[in-house]
Amino acid sequence: MTSQFPDWLRQCAAAGQGGLTLPPIDRALSYPLTVKIPLDASADSFSASLRLSPDADGATLADFAVSVGAWDGTYTPVTFTLTKAQVAALPADADGDGLAELVFDILRTPSGSYERRYLAGNVFISGKVTEGA
Repeated sequence: MTSQFPDWLRQCAAAGQGGLTLPPIDRALSYPLTVKIPLDASADSFSASLRLSPDADGATLADFAVSVGAWDGTYTPVTFTLTKAQVAALPADADGDGLAELVFDILRTPSGSYERRYLAGNVFISGKVTEGA
């Protein structure tokens, strides 16, 4: 899968903010993603969104629900979730290859500090094959 945004992804990687590709979103299912933060971030707040492209005009396509877990001495698990309805509302494949590409970023506000980008990259949405309940 080749990204439409290689320069932006390289720029994110160079800034230490990821530039990575998330596991694909399956159009027929909800989408949970757990990120293990290698520090005690249990008192921090996080937000994450999907857009058509970096700095795109227009509204955010979807905002993730966020659940911050407890620090286990090694990691703080943070779960980002899209509901099945949110996934179903995401853009369909436009070029017939079975995939639509979106970009995401995760913002972190450490306790007592200011909001900053923690991680960014892209994610592909694959078309559904099996009809889910």
